[in-house]
Amino acid sequence: MKRIILFLVGVLGLFLFGSCKSKSHEKILSGSAMGTTWKLAWRGETVPEMGNHIRQTLRKWESVMSQWQDDSDLSRFNRGEAATPELQSVIDLAEQIRVASGGAFDHRLLKEVGESGFGPGGQGIDLSAIGKGFAVDRVGECLREMGVEDFVFELGGEILAGRGAWQVAIEKPDPAVQESRRVILLDNRALATSGNYRQFIPDANGGMVSHIIDPQTKKPVIRPPMSVSVIAKDCATADAWATALFVLGPEYPAPVEIEVMWNDLQE
Repeated sequence: MKRIILFLVGVLGLFLFGSCKSKSHEKILSGSAMGTTWKLAWRGETVPEMGNHIRQTLRKWESVMSQWQDDSDLSRFNRGEAATPELQSVIDLAEQIRVASGGAFDHRLLKEVGESGFGPGGQGIDLSAIGKGFAVDRVGECLREMGVEDFVFELGGEILAGRGAWQVAIEKPDPAVQESRRVILLDNRALATSGNYRQFIPDANGGMVSHIIDPQTKKPVIRPPMSVSVIAKDCATADAWATALFVLGPEYPAPVEIEVMWNDLQE
């Protein structure tokens, strides 16, 4: 979701990365982590080893939250070991949003996600609906500690903008194409999107069986192609609420502290 540089990102889409200022002042770094890609655009000085610091931050938090790594903090926790302080900080935030969303966001559905064909199986905690957003926030902290304030960072579709207005394009929820639906400005805010048009199983009635589980029914949410984008003060909150709202549907009144945009094929 950004201008000036056109690139594709993992599950949720197409982004135009850039600012409202001169392109010549922007710098770019990119890489891969957590099973997807990341990209950073910033203005200002280049800090030595900036890319290495980002990669180390992402590796650290993948080793904490991954449900695919047998030796991650999360995998060990799901096998009965005590949570590390880092893992506990993510679980605590997930629990706060579970309560605030009336249970529409629920991180305790690893078994159900696996049974639906979208996860590794097992029982316990699944942090996939908050983990990338949480890692994005940690990269944002890392960048600010290095003195980088005017930036936008994206990991697999989850985005955090620092100081400065950065243009971000939200993808049309069309499984057949990748194109922009709308362009917005982010300034010291985060954006996350949840949808059913990249990870899905076709439904016999024309809907899409999504990777998002309804905690009430313990079954995947089935909807026509659509997505919901959430703007919040931090990316973990945006990430988790995007999942909760996709479960709740467009008619649900969103909390006042976040901004919500529903996207469908009819707009």
